[in-house]
Order: sequence, then structure tokens, then C-alpha cells
Amino acid sequence: MKIDRIRWAIRFAGLVLPMTWSPGSLAAQGAAANAFGVAVRTATINQTTPAAVLPTDGTVGQNQASDVTVGTLVTAQDAFATATGAADGAQSDAVSSATLGTLSILSGLITADGVVAMASSTVDNSNAEGSSLANLVVNGTQVDDPAPNTRLDLPGVGYVVLNEQIPTSGGITVNMIHVVMQQPVIDLLGGVTGYQTTGEIIVGSASSSVN
Repeated sequence: MKIDRIRWAIRFAGLVLPMTWSPGSLAAQGAAANAFGVAVRTATINQTTPAAVLPTDGTVGQNQASDVTVGTLVTAQDAFATATGAADGAQSDAVSSATLGTLSILSGLITADGVVAMASSTVDNSNAEGSSLANLVVNGTQVDDPAPNTRLDLPGVGYVVLNEQIPTSGGITVNMIHVVMQQPVIDLLGGVTGYQTTGEIIVGSASSSVN
């Protein structure tokens, strides 16, 4: 399966790249990277797992979880997060990734067989190349290769942004699935005057930057 090959390549890179780094110089170069598999934030839940952050000593940050369950909001298998970087003047870079196997969000409202979020930054460029969603289904509809920042409404829930790509200072944040949960604001006459955000679910997030 393609996503398995991508996950293997990411893990292999995490083992090999540190041998070429210059420890202790990442902070001075402003290289930063972090990633996580699942994050849920509501009025009663604030959970992020697994998460990885690029250490300042030039080693690799990585974490994994074979099973992630957050109530009825998210279930995911084989979550892996890694953050790497290299400090070498104009050649400095930072890379992070989050990969997951099968997952279900909001009791099957959104499902996928695999998620890969990748963020890569150099001194003059940042991108999300390598990011992908395998067999993604949203509210009963197959969604293939969504363009960056594709937004779909989720009736009665809110909306979801797929392949979310957010420019940051010297870098990029990539959220492959970002569900925003909302509830209507009702006026005294029973009319809807707007929507209030009540929580969010992010699956597959990677960030990197070089300043």
C-alpha cells in the first residue's frame, strides 16, 4: 500500500538523518518542526497524541501510538509523528510528518484508510509535498486528492477543511483533516444570527519553519 511505503520512508529518514547534523546549532538557525497525529479540543477535552517536537540539540523528535481513541470523536490506528532538521547556514532545513492508518471521526462521519501530513521548510521555501489522504470518505461521499484548503459543510456539526495549508513565519502548517464543530446562535425570535465554535478535531498535522 502506498501509504505504508511513505510511512517506512519517513521512519528511515528519521534514523539516518541525525548522523549528518550539527548538534546544538538548530536554535541559532531558527529551524523548528513539530507534528501530531490527533488533537481534540472541546469544552471538556484537550488532548493531543502522539506528538513530536524537533529538539534543540539536533536529535530527532518522534512519538507513536498504536491506537488512539478519544471518546466517540476519534479513533485511529498506527499514529506516528516525527520532527527532524538540519542547521547548515543557507542549507538549513526542517521537516515534520504525521502518519496514521485507518481512522474514524465523529462515529464514521469522516473515515480514511490512511493519512500523511508532511511539512518541509528551507531558508527560501516551504511546502506540503508528500501529504496525502487514502480512501477518504466525508459524509458518505468519496473525496479524492482534495485541493489545499478544501472546505466541506457537515450539516448539524459544522464544517471540515481538508488538506489545510497555513503559511507561517518562515514556514508552513499542514492539517490534513480539520473539523470545526459549531452550534447556531439563536436570537429572541428564534432566528439564527450566526454560529459559535464549540470545538475542533485535527487529524494529521505537521509544521516546519526556518528563519
